[in-house]
Amino acid sequence: MAYVIQGLVIIIVVGVIYSLWKTTRSYGGLIGAGLKWIGLGIVFFSLEAVDRALGYLSFVNSFVSGENAYLAHNALLLLGLLFSAIGFSRLTRLSK
Repeated sequence: MAYVIQGLVIIIVVGVIYSLWKTTRSYGGLIGAGLKWIGLGIVFFSLEAVDRALGYLSFVNSFVSGENAYLAHNALLLLGLLFSAIGFSRLTRLSK
């Protein structure tokens, strides 16, 4: 059962990233690039939230165990923050 749910989560994340890439192309330029990075950050935040909500069906805990699971969760959050920061940085270039 855990593998089915983990597989569905991976399929959903890949679909969201693909849809995000196709949608932001319509904006183009700096706005599209900024929105693309912000959207990717939001995907990582959502992935972390879903993983913590799944509890024992968590896909991060199936790859790493013990204290390293906390590091993996924090790494997902940091990736979300990094990608969002890159996106907002690109959007601030519009005001210059």
